Amino acid sequence: FSGEWDGRASPFYIAIIKLQKGEGLFIPKEEWNMYRTPSRICRYIEKKFNVKYVCRNVTGGWKIRRVE
Repeated sequence: FSGEWDGRASPFYIAIIKLQKGEGLFIPKEEWNMYRTPSRICRYIEKKFNVKYVCRNVTGGWKIRRVE
């Protein structure tokens, strides 16, 4: 994915893109300050880069795992 996003991308967006198959990420709600939810960001990335994520809203934040 290198070079396919600009320098204005959030650290969370970049972290989600860099996940390898089977890797996961937890984003605490208190650290999330963006308008769109992580689930919506994952759906955008899935369409743009043809990958698949499981994004769950859990107590205290979101769990994201790349499945393909």
